[in-house]
Amino acid sequence: MIALDTNVLLNLYRSNERTRADTLAVLTKLRDRIWIPHQVLVEFWRNREQSAIRHHHSSKAKEARSALDKICRTAQDALDRWVTAVHLKNDKDVTDSIQGFMASLSSVVGNVGALIDAQAKKDALEGTADTGTDPVLSALEPLLQGRCGAPLSSEQHAKAVQEAQERAEEEVPPGYEDFRTKPPEQAAGDYILWVQLLEEAKSRTCDVLLVTGDVKKDWWSQRDGDIPARPRKELVLEMRNRAGVGLFMLTPSELLGMADALLGLQVDQSSVSDLEQLKDSPQMSSEGWTVKSLELFMKRLSARYQPQAKVITAAAVNGGFVDRETVYELAGYPADRQLKGFTRPISTVARELEEEGELSGDEPILLRAVYGSATEPSWATGFRVPEEVIPTLREFSPVDAHFQSNSRPDKYEFAISLAEAMLSEKDKSQRTPEEIRSVAGVVQGMVAATGREVSIDRIVRELESRMDVWFPSDTPKGGSVSDGH
Repeated sequence: MIALDTNVLLNLYRSNERTRADTLAVLTKLRDRIWIPHQVLVEFWRNREQSAIRHHHSSKAKEARSALDKICRTAQDALDRWVTAVHLKNDKDVTDSIQGFMASLSSVVGNVGALIDAQAKKDALEGTADTGTDPVLSALEPLLQGRCGAPLSSEQHAKAVQEAQERAEEEVPPGYEDFRTKPPEQAAGDYILWVQLLEEAKSRTCDVLLVTGDVKKDWWSQRDGDIPARPRKELVLEMRNRAGVGLFMLTPSELLGMADALLGLQVDQSSVSDLEQLKDSPQMSSEGWTVKSLELFMKRLSARYQPQAKVITAAAVNGGFVDRETVYELAGYPADRQLKGFTRPISTVARELEEEGELSGDEPILLRAVYGSATEPSWATGFRVPEEVIPTLREFSPVDAHFQSNSRPDKYEFAISLAEAMLSEKDKSQRTPEEIRSVAGVVQGMVAATGREVSIDRIVRELESRMDVWFPSDTPKGGSVSDGH
């Protein structure tokens, strides 16, 4: 039995035409032995909707163009600063030379960009917006018809998620790596796939070859000298003990590389290399956000739009949702102010970072309004952040399991103590009024998520007192809410 992981199917969108044709030729040869775990179908359909998957080549072209444009902007900024610093702004010979150099650079960047766009257009897949015209789905349908597993029952699914969490705590493969960055329901995906694979192998009583592009250490024992990478021994033993069969694993590029010897099928070596590069590249998360991009976004947002940053933080601490009343309290808005356009600054920052090449443009909106008020249907009842980014957002905030489990009266003290620890790690020169106020805003968001109202000015005073610092009373203040207890 040959089981295919999700990335094998998604690679058909990310590959060029030659590699896609070679992959499909190999899968066609192996068709009678192929089996697809139901979890693979779930992940395939979820990830297929991403623009970065169906429009992989145009997305990557866009990233490359953004990076090239950033080079021009950076060069121009650097030259402008240099000319100003050495007092050459009025030197016509120098400024004319710089303009000539920048024109040449812009021309080169434009030509390279045109090459990138042309290649992306050549490799692009047409018709993927409609499942009826999607060429990948059309090719997969006859291959996978009747070869897909059934889903777990609700009880079995809940049990598998619980088992995945317990195994992750002990770092028992597979899938424990995902629990570092994803919520349990999503992080359990690898283990659910594994459970389905074990049951199918036990039913068929035949050895299993799992083809996967997931090269994390919770699946593989890495290459050691001349010994190639191989399945984790725990997985081999579990397959043997529970299903009575052997487990073998290959990456998609290894499968294509063996096509000639095993199947008598001629495969272009460039296709093998292309799949190898896809394996080694960072895998797309289903969210589109990375730890780095999310951290950069939140820093930019906090510096310019504190109310929105506070609401996102509070929503993450509160499990993903923050209600309308809490938004008013965090932002310090009067009761008669509308929330129309509240998320606009979030789109503004995202667009800026996309133009700078820091975001791909495929990241989901970080804060969405939730509607449904019985009295005013057009009013937002609150705001929600994507479930998938909650663990990472919480890492940026001084909150952990102790905060979640502490008794309510102690949560303010606990949050203040964590904020104090954050500031203590900085040099005194870094403990600026702005930095303290920024940290105070995070504390306010944490406390607000518990239903308690504390003004940001009070938190600032508390932190200043504990850190033995003092700033003039005319320090610019941010929004505050009533100093209730």
